[in-house]
Amino acid sequence: MSMPSIETVSTFCKRYGPGRLPGASRPTVGAGYAIATAALAATVAFIVVTGIRTLLIFGSLPITGGLWYFGLLAVPLVVPAAFIGGAVGWRLLPESMSYRGPLAGLLATVLTYVVATLLTVATLLGIFLFDGGPEPVRGSVVIGLLYGGFGFVYTFWLTLPTGAVSGWVHERAVTKH
Repeated sequence: MSMPSIETVSTFCKRYGPGRLPGASRPTVGAGYAIATAALAATVAFIVVTGIRTLLIFGSLPITGGLWYFGLLAVPLVVPAAFIGGAVGWRLLPESMSYRGPLAGLLATVLTYVVATLLTVATLLGIFLFDGGPEPVRGSVVIGLLYGGFGFVYTFWLTLPTGAVSGWVHERAVTKH
């Protein structure tokens, strides 16, 4: 069985995936969609892997808690952060750069962690202010940074290669058209 070609992947994305979304034909916006799609795929893979691991170790999957649950909670923050990271990463690297796609994908992945951590801090700050808890700013920053740090430690093995491959595929799709 042979691997699908870049043209096949590109055609598939344009016909059924993120290539159908508004502005996807513009390289910067397309990069945002590509990285956001890769982030969603990596998050789903993380949820499945950690869920299976939890089932194998403990024999059941708790309704809340566990790594799979944090992955599930991360989706609404990670996907928009990845779109921003993908678009910014694509714009920051010059077109003439060798291996621009994979490097932009790696940069976008790192930017995704930064933006998602900032979104987490902002979300927690809103929750703490709404609840009227003590020292909402410091608590939001500390917990948000911890979530971001643990998120990186637990997922970099999956997200960095996924980001690099996604950037490479996007670069090839852009240069083919």
